[in-house]
Amino acid sequence: MLKTLVLAAGRGTRLKSNTTKVLHKVFDKPILSWVLDGLADLDQEEIVVVCGHHSEEVKDFLHAYPVTTVDQEIQMGTGHAVMCAAHLFEEFEGTVMVVNGDSPLIRSETLSEMYSYHKQAESNMTLLTSFLDKPGGYGRIVRRNNSIIGIKEHKDCSEAEKTIREVNVGVYCFEWQLLKEGLSKLKSNNAQEEFYLTDLVEWAYCQGLNINNYILNDPREALGVNNRKDLALVYKLKNKHSLEQLMDNGVTIIDPDSTWISPDADIGPDTVIYPGTFIQRRVSIGSNCVIGPNAVIHGPVEIGSNSSVVQSHISRSSIGDHCNIGPYAHIRDGSDIRTGVRVGCYVEVKNSNLGDGTAAAHLSYLGDADIKSNVNVGAGTITANFNSFTGEKSETVICSGASTGANSVLIAPITVNESASVAAGSVVTKDVPENMLGIARPRQEIKRLPGAKV
Repeated sequence: MLKTLVLAAGRGTRLKSNTTKVLHKVFDKPILSWVLDGLADLDQEEIVVVCGHHSEEVKDFLHAYPVTTVDQEIQMGTGHAVMCAAHLFEEFEGTVMVVNGDSPLIRSETLSEMYSYHKQAESNMTLLTSFLDKPGGYGRIVRRNNSIIGIKEHKDCSEAEKTIREVNVGVYCFEWQLLKEGLSKLKSNNAQEEFYLTDLVEWAYCQGLNINNYILNDPREALGVNNRKDLALVYKLKNKHSLEQLMDNGVTIIDPDSTWISPDADIGPDTVIYPGTFIQRRVSIGSNCVIGPNAVIHGPVEIGSNSSVVQSHISRSSIGDHCNIGPYAHIRDGSDIRTGVRVGCYVEVKNSNLGDGTAAAHLSYLGDADIKSNVNVGAGTITANFNSFTGEKSETVICSGASTGANSVLIAPITVNESASVAAGSVVTKDVPENMLGIARPRQEIKRLPGAKV
C-alpha cells in the first residue's frame, strides 16, 4: 500500500513574487500541477499535500485534484512539514512516499521504479540520489563502508563533506510504522534552525533499519524551482523534451531554438512547425498541417489535418480540416471553425461558428455569430453583438450561401437568410429574407464642390 505526501508549503523567497512558489507556471500550468500529474500514474491510496505560504490560494487550486490538504502554518523545515501531516497516517500500514512540490521535472516512471525497488529490497527507507560534478546547494549522502549513515545539508557540511558528489534529490520512501517514531527525535540544532527530514536517515541507521538508495540517472529531473533562473531552466528542459518527442513521432520542427510547445500537445506526423511558434496547454493538431511562423496557440484547441495557421493567435477553439488561418487572424474562445474555412488577415472571430467552406478573408469582426456553410464575409464586416446600454450580447445568424458586402455592419440580434446578400456599406438592423438584397445606406448624391470650375 502506498500513500504520497507532497511538500508544497514553501514561500519561494528568492522568486521575489507575490505568487507562492508552487503556483508559478510552466507552459501556463502551475509547478504543483506538473508534480501531481506525475503522481497520478502511481497506484496509491491517497495524495496528501502540505500547504503553507498562501495556503488558501493553493487549496483553491487543489479543488480540481482528488487530494487531501494539511496546513503547515509556520514553515520550520521539511521534517516539520511531515510532522504536520503525521496524524493522517497514524494507523497506516504501508509506504509513504515524500515528494517536493517544486520539482516539476520528476517523471512518473522514476517514482514508480523507485517504489518498486523499495519494495523489492524490503527497505525501511529508500532515498532518491544522484551524482553531480558540481553539487551546489544539495545535501550530501554520507556513507561508511558503503552504507548510508546520514545526509548533511549543504550549509552544515564541512569542507571535506562538500566534496561528496552523491546528493540527496529529495524524494523518499518510508515504511511509515517504522519511521514515525523518528519524527519525534528530530532536532532543530542546525544552521537553519529547522527540523530536517534528512535527519531521519541518521536516526534510522542508528536503529539498524534497512536504508537503501535508488539512483537517478538524469539529475535534471530533480531540479527544484527556487528562483527565476530555475524557472527558466525548467521551462527550457520541458520544451526540449517535448520537441524531441514530437520530432521522433514525425513532426518537423524547423528551428527548435525558437519553438515552444507544451508536453500536453499532440501533433500528427508530417506537420511542419515554423519558427516563433508558441503552443501551450492541451492542443491537438492533425497531420500535414503548417503552423507558423509566429503562431500562438493556447489550448484547449483542436486543429484538424491539412490546415495552416500563419502568424495568428488561437485560444480555446476548434479548427477543422483543410482550413487556412491568417496571417494576423485572431480566433478567440468558444469558436468552432469547420472544414475548408478561410479566415484571413486581421479577422477576429469570437465565440462563433463558421460552417464548411465559409470565407472571411479580410478585416472583419465576427462575434457571437452562427455563420453557416459557404458564406462569403466581405472585407470590413462587423457583427455588432454588444449593447453598451444593457450590457447584453446578441447573436447574428448568417445562413448558407449568403454574403455580406464590404464595410457592412450587422446589428444583432439579426438573421441573414439563405442566399441573401447585404450590400456594401450597409448598417443592417432587420432580418434579410432568403434570396433578397439588404441595403441600408443613404442614396448617393453628386454635388458641385464650392468654388469648383464648371
